[in-house]
Amino acid sequence: MDFFIKIYDRLSVFLRKYKILLNNLFRFSFIKIYFISIILINLFLWLATYYMYSNISQDIAILHYNVDFGIDFIGDKKLFFIIPLFGLIFILIDKIILLFLLKRNNFKFLAYFILSFLLLLHIFLVLAQYSVYSINF
Repeated sequence: MDFFIKIYDRLSVFLRKYKILLNNLFRFSFIKIYFISIILINLFLWLATYYMYSNISQDIAILHYNVDFGIDFIGDKKLFFIIPLFGLIFILIDKIILLFLLKRNNFKFLAYFILSFLLLLHIFLVLAQYSVYSINF
């Protein structure tokens, strides 16, 4: 029984420290604005993917089209969800990186750089989602 108590204690200490780090991270207003816009774009990606998934009539979908070769990747329509999942994974990775960089002197510059890259990545994911939509519909 002591084993589970120790695990619970360490988990609660970790969660308290994580909460303090998140509060320190989100005290900057530009980080809040970036994360809100990135989360909204990612939410749009999830909704668009669900719309595509529910409105396609076949089980197989065209996932990639090349101008030179034509259709070069066909798969299950569940693979539509890779694009928003990819964006969500990058959000989590960037949040972890920002938490590690929080104590640095040049944190604001690094945070602007990382979050700008993440915003640009999500814009390209929207374009990729649109191309998959235009190919299938």
